[in-house]
Amino acid sequence: MSQELATRLLAYSKIEEEYARKLVELGESLNHPVLRTIFLSIARDSEKHGMIYKALSELVSNPQPFITEKEFENIRKVISNHIETEAKMLKVVDELLHEAEDPRVKLLLAAIRDDEVKHHALLASIRDKLASLETLTEQKLWDMVWKESPWHGTPGG
Repeated sequence: MSQELATRLLAYSKIEEEYARKLVELGESLNHPVLRTIFLSIARDSEKHGMIYKALSELVSNPQPFITEKEFENIRKVISNHIETEAKMLKVVDELLHEAEDPRVKLLLAAIRDDEVKHHALLASIRDKLASLETLTEQKLWDMVWKESPWHGTPGG
């Protein structure tokens, strides 16, 4: 089952990559700065989705390396700082949304706000759940060696 899923995920990755390529071509062909930026931005989202599908394919088909405690601390620090920045930017975009009168500006500010909310939740989940579960701590190592051992440190005979 996991190999079939890995193959499907890889296929979705290629679809997203192709879609991104077409959007980049469209965006680069336009002189209108806002439309150009929107299409290039959506292309980046598709590139991101392609990378995630590819990573998921790896996740379901191969054992993953542990994250060291040092790496986890760096992840936690950077993500925490980014979450603080996202919270500040949410306030800024809310103010701009309140002030804006042009419906085109409101539409794009609302899109930015939606992205900020999603990023905030995703980063908090990564920091609090995913990264911590993948981290090999000294306690986890000792638990694997001793707690899970049927002999609990005594000769096994």
